[in-house]
Amino acid sequence: MGRLGQESAREGMPEVAQIRVLSAQDISQVLTVTDALDAVEAAYRQKAEGSGIAWPMVYEQFEPGVADMDIRSGELAGCGLFGLKLTAWFSKNPQRALPEAFGTTLLCDDTTGTPLALLNASAITGLRTGAAGALGIKWLARRDVESLLVVGAGYQATFQVAAALAAVGSIDRVEVWDPKKAEAPTARVDLMAQEVSQILGAAGIERAFELVATADGRAAAGRADAIITITPATEPILQADWIKPGTHISAVGADMPGKQEIASALDANARLFVDDRAQSISSGELEVPVKEGAITPNDIVAELGEVIAGTTRGRTDSGQVTVFDTSGIAIQDLAASKAAYDRAVEHKLGSVVEL
Repeated sequence: MGRLGQESAREGMPEVAQIRVLSAQDISQVLTVTDALDAVEAAYRQKAEGSGIAWPMVYEQFEPGVADMDIRSGELAGCGLFGLKLTAWFSKNPQRALPEAFGTTLLCDDTTGTPLALLNASAITGLRTGAAGALGIKWLARRDVESLLVVGAGYQATFQVAAALAAVGSIDRVEVWDPKKAEAPTARVDLMAQEVSQILGAAGIERAFELVATADGRAAAGRADAIITITPATEPILQADWIKPGTHISAVGADMPGKQEIASALDANARLFVDDRAQSISSGELEVPVKEGAITPNDIVAELGEVIAGTTRGRTDSGQVTVFDTSGIAIQDLAASKAAYDRAVEHKLGSVVEL
């Protein structure tokens, strides 16, 4: 039997493989923002120490700009598992009364190959993606960081705000800017404040914070100690002359080839960190700057896991601009899914199916 083990066996008979299926509702009962922060941080460390690996992403378009899918896979040997997350996006689905995107994560025992769990990935992706952006701030921003700008006001922005507030206690003011609109996203931010409080409350976190909408992204960027970009942009939004010395930027939105949120000139003058070197220049924020010749792969200082593991220094002075390109890697999903799976087993949640 593998290190993670099977949940049951019939006496006197060969073990019957079982898989635990966890719905979004199941996951919401067992996974909090602090769980996701701890899991993703540990996964980054494992990668730096050689016990975690992210395999190359598979990306295919069924109809360019209309429907696509990607598979992100990897192994966390320190947790005794490997697995994958499959995400499918079909933009015409609302016309069929279906969600635009579906996500599924599969966990397997890395000793036996036995499938262990099938999870609703959409319920986990928000928390783990928020954790990634927040960990960039925790490990690379100045210690006195107080103000945060979130560029983008979509679904994922809520998780970025919640994770940043959970991870960095000194942040007390957050501005939200939607670069697609001329007006401030006031109604969206009012709702976001309620959602953020709920996410923090589920983790037992009670803290004061100010969350405001802005229509002037340039001015807000100049005020911010830290910035998170979470948009699908294919043209740079943040410009080099918008940013004050000492700012940290977590670039989260560029997760496919051709996407870019930060001007190449800004990257060229920043101290650069990534979640995965190869992926960052093939389909992450740094892909376009490398192709343009504004930077080279050698300009990447380190993966964030190396900073967490203590093998590389992050920020070396208070005036540096630091950038963390997190395009999303499988070990984030595997670590957060493992945390949810363990809690679900403990609380007997989900449906157990014999294979």
